[in-house]
Amino acid sequence: MRRSDLALAAIACAAVPGMRPATVREVRRGRHADPVAHQSAIIEDETGRAWVVRVPLTAAAGAELERNEALVGQLAKHLPFKVPAAAGFASLGRTLGRAAVYPHVEGSALNLHRIPAGPGLASAVGRAMAAVHNIPVELFEEYGVPTFDAAAHRERCVSELDRAAATGLVPTGLLARWEQALDAPALWSFSTTAVHGSLDGWAFLVAFSDDDAATGRVVALTHWDNACVTDPAQDFAVVADHLTPPALDSVFESYSLARSSRPDPYLLTRARLAAEMRLLAGLAQASSSGAEEVVQSRVDELRKLDRLTSADTSLVPPQPEGGSRAATDVGGPAEPDTRDLPPVVAAVGGSAGSPDAGTDREPDDAADSEEEAVEVDAGDSRFVRLNEAPEAGGDDDGASWDRDSAPGETAHGPWPGPADPPPDTEDATETLPTVRLEDERTPDSADEDGPRT
Repeated sequence: MRRSDLALAAIACAAVPGMRPATVREVRRGRHADPVAHQSAIIEDETGRAWVVRVPLTAAAGAELERNEALVGQLAKHLPFKVPAAAGFASLGRTLGRAAVYPHVEGSALNLHRIPAGPGLASAVGRAMAAVHNIPVELFEEYGVPTFDAAAHRERCVSELDRAAATGLVPTGLLARWEQALDAPALWSFSTTAVHGSLDGWAFLVAFSDDDAATGRVVALTHWDNACVTDPAQDFAVVADHLTPPALDSVFESYSLARSSRPDPYLLTRARLAAEMRLLAGLAQASSSGAEEVVQSRVDELRKLDRLTSADTSLVPPQPEGGSRAATDVGGPAEPDTRDLPPVVAAVGGSAGSPDAGTDREPDDAADSEEEAVEVDAGDSRFVRLNEAPEAGGDDDGASWDRDSAPGETAHGPWPGPADPPPDTEDATETLPTVRLEDERTPDSADEDGPRT
């Protein structure tokens, strides 16, 4: 059940005693974005201070929200950017657990499809990811986060594939493709690291000192609900899947230089495998629960991926001379000093030198995704076109470029986005609509979701 703006403000008041909310801007992703487990909003109080409230929509999301909160409170000491920790919690009853309120950090979320190659934003993303993976594993273990070595991580992937295969909905070509990758010992020889666990464009908060992507920097990293110790490729799954090959090259180069130890040579290959297998998430549950619409949508995606990868063998590392596939033990530490990193192009769509390299995606997908990433729900009357200048104090991180949007879109200001880096000729950014609480209060209105503020 989604709550009204007044209910979200009331929850924030309960979590942070003394807060007097003035405006609410609900955070909503585009219609084609992955479903979210939390309802979020930015609330500005009467003193001008901004807060972010996150309200779980399911019991599982409620448990995740607080699972790593003790760890999050320590991360800012180890990272070169902000990690907002909860300022307070508010009970939602036995079923959903508690909502959390965080200090708001000015910045914009990323549209990964639009990150340009070269120094600046792409390099900043790579350095930020390296900073996370350089955190001592012992810190994560101290706070009881899940820990999986290379062998355990591979077994989890195998189990997920087995559950999905049992539904009979996964094309046999994809099953064979993924099984071959999971059976390749060289692919699973790596050292585990601390990982963020939910690293997509919405987790990054970035800012610019000028209307130029080259000035982009990461100012914060949010959404640490799934932090754990496992394969560093897990944090690259969405990034590698969304970036263009040149942008991924820039990110990975910056990442490699900033890592305290050299990345293993098959990190990006496993990232691409993880990105493909994300389509299996929730498939078995949706099938068993009779969620036909979800199942059909996922099956269509799987069939499309099967067609695109039917001639691609780049997920399976070449066997060493002599034909022995057992040259490397699964789960053992990597030996990066004896191997050359494969070309980045091999990790984003075909092996280097192959005539099919980099062609396993349909060219219109990225363009569609760029538009989808900035869409808002047109059915919500509060999402109106805003072509005027941003409110005072709402754009002080340098995101002050042209605000014109296409019909049906909105302009975008500070976090959350997703926001593009400032483009040269086009603005695909949007602003969250601001609801002033006093404007919603009428003598005859009733709030079904929570008390008034």
